[in-house]
Amino acid sequence: MIDYRGIEALFTVQEVQSFEAAAKKLHITQSAVSQRIKALETHYGEPVLIRTLPYRPTALGKQLISHFTRICLLEEDLKTQLETISVIPRISIALNRDSLETWFLDLIEEALLFQNILLDVIADDQELTLDYLKSGLVSACLSTSEKEILGGKVEFLGNMEYVLVASPKFVKKYFSKKSPKECLRNAPAIKFDQNDKLHERYLEKFFNLSGKELDFHVIPSIRGFKKFALLGYGYGLIPRIDIADELKKKKLVQPYSDKVWKIPLYWHYWAVESKFYKKFNADISQHVKTKLALLQ
Repeated sequence: MIDYRGIEALFTVQEVQSFEAAAKKLHITQSAVSQRIKALETHYGEPVLIRTLPYRPTALGKQLISHFTRICLLEEDLKTQLETISVIPRISIALNRDSLETWFLDLIEEALLFQNILLDVIADDQELTLDYLKSGLVSACLSTSEKEILGGKVEFLGNMEYVLVASPKFVKKYFSKKSPKECLRNAPAIKFDQNDKLHERYLEKFFNLSGKELDFHVIPSIRGFKKFALLGYGYGLIPRIDIADELKKKKLVQPYSDKVWKIPLYWHYWAVESKFYKKFNADISQHVKTKLALLQ
């Protein structure tokens, strides 16, 4: 028989990154949290949690947490069917920050997708979001990976276009008649954070240039990133939908307008027979496909 109390303790420690906070959330003692996790490890004969900060589940721990997350979704669905008092289900999702700050915010205004649920959003690099789903930290995610995970489903939503831009003064100063490689190598670039590999991959794809050769500003803010480019501090890759007005008014220009990076976006979710969960994923898919198609 599966020890759900033990898995719940494991999930909560990973979620809040503290045994003490997990105990408060579960309304038990800190010792009880440790004992429940130890009981899991005794039962399965191997560790389920790496006990150094940040706390991370082992491969077995990830499997248990993923199973627990799906069970919670089914329980939420059952509650909505059985209880006379309206129960608001909770959905957690992970998506990249560019999507969160652009079309996702538009989606909130234009659709009623989030009216009858409680929503938890985790924002991270689009190549890391799938790990949150695999670890059971979210119920669905947006990712660049088309590969379906075990026990899950995946659906292609569309492409997000990124364009290389800088201010007109910056382009005049750094992007001369020299070769593109020289210009790109000598000009200061902008990237979001240390996990952001998009800029480097763009340069490798279109210019055969290693990102390791570049000097970067690191600006972990969507608004700040665009501001840095507008003020002429550096050049960077920005979603076209976020700078349509700036491009039109020539506040930002594309030194290499034919080099557009299209990022495919996929929606991943669990293959769980829950009515509200299936409807949520179907609605997300339908609305995002429409939104991205209009923005091309």
